[in-house]
Amino acid sequence: MIISIPLINLVAIFLCILLVGVGYVKKVLDKKSAIFTFSFSLYFILLFPLYWFASLLILYILTSFATKYKRDYKMVAHKKGRKLKNLMGNLFPSLLFSFIYLVIPHPAIYFAFLCGLSCACADTLASEIGQLSKKNPRLITTLEEVKTGTEGGVSKLGLLIGLIGGLLVSLPGVYLGFKLFILATLVGFIGCNIDSYIGAKFELEGKCSNETTNLIATTSSAILGLIVFVLFL
Repeated sequence: MIISIPLINLVAIFLCILLVGVGYVKKVLDKKSAIFTFSFSLYFILLFPLYWFASLLILYILTSFATKYKRDYKMVAHKKGRKLKNLMGNLFPSLLFSFIYLVIPHPAIYFAFLCGLSCACADTLASEIGQLSKKNPRLITTLEEVKTGTEGGVSKLGLLIGLIGGLLVSLPGVYLGFKLFILATLVGFIGCNIDSYIGAKFELEGKCSNETTNLIATTSSAILGLIVFVLFL
């Protein structure tokens, strides 16, 4: 039996191979993360409408750039590439909702998936670019000034970049409606701040890891997405 794959999907696969390869060479991803990223992307390219993959593509490009940008000047930098546990903390909720969508193909499930990605992008960009701010961040729980790189610290630059990141990842959601796109952006931004709050309350005190903080934030965003869909969409 011959499996027919549309040309646009083949182009997406080629683009995925190219970008993941560059990411591995440039040490944005380690070996396991590169394999996972390609497999993860292939799964979405072959089984879902391409606007699902479009959000993943935007997420990958933005977070890769943010991770690499001025790496030597950052207090916290992934100099050997992001590890698989980093990716799973950010992507697991969206992956889970994609599995659910295969059984229950409802727009609410897609929205939850998108909100998880929006949060992941917003948080990563806020963290990576925010620490380049000329002003010290402030702890989200008390607003006291803290050192750059402190868990739970937020800056105006980080918040702005995080909002833009969530917006760009949510952009393919316009396919299902402008309102859906705007709400996904807002939910992702809220999730980004949930991440900062968890970081300040628990991670800063050594009660949880960065990966756990990310997982809580992205999961919260996906679940909040379901609630927002029911109430407003």
